[in-house]
Amino acid sequence: MSSLKRSCLFVAALALGIPGSLPAQSTEEVHHVTVSAGAGFTAVTNEMAGKLDHGGNIQLNGGYFFNERVGITGNFMFSRLGLTGPALRQLNQPDGSARVYALTADPTLRVPLGHGVSVYGLVGGGYMRRTVEFTRPTLASTLILNPWWGYLGPALVPINVVLGSVISDSSVFDVGAGINIGMPRVDRKVFLEVRYFRGFTGNTDTTLVPITFGFRW
Repeated sequence: MSSLKRSCLFVAALALGIPGSLPAQSTEEVHHVTVSAGAGFTAVTNEMAGKLDHGGNIQLNGGYFFNERVGITGNFMFSRLGLTGPALRQLNQPDGSARVYALTADPTLRVPLGHGVSVYGLVGGGYMRRTVEFTRPTLASTLILNPWWGYLGPALVPINVVLGSVISDSSVFDVGAGINIGMPRVDRKVFLEVRYFRGFTGNTDTTLVPITFGFRW
């Protein structure tokens, strides 16, 4: 009987302890103020896929969570892109590149999964600027001082001359999802995020899919 009594007490303590431990785990997960920084790959989709080439992105993010699940975040995204060969030949340009900036405000829903892991989704919008530059590679003369070889004199260095640029400012819609994974022994998380941006630029919308990896505090 004593063994049965001890087993019953253990089960009761375990049953009472598990619910009691859940708020503590949720409380540990709550960070009202959040900031993050990351970088990754940007894919170009839809109408712009044949004109702009894929590139890379940098994203900075900050926001406030009212509780462990609901918050609002602000995001700055910069993507450096190229121009495709067919687009350059069609426009009769030797070379070129593109830059896309986006600044958005995004209501965000976060779902804690336990053990420092959470998933989240967001949707929002804001402002986008797309800049396309046409360039021509050339050589420029400059003065070089090289103390290793003891040389001081003129030299030719490769540069790109900007032949022209086209700037388009517009509104943008974005939607995304990601996962946060807590790092051991530090108050920091790594995250992996995918977003879809659709900017209503010029005659053709700009649609980008940045895939970003970074750190969140």
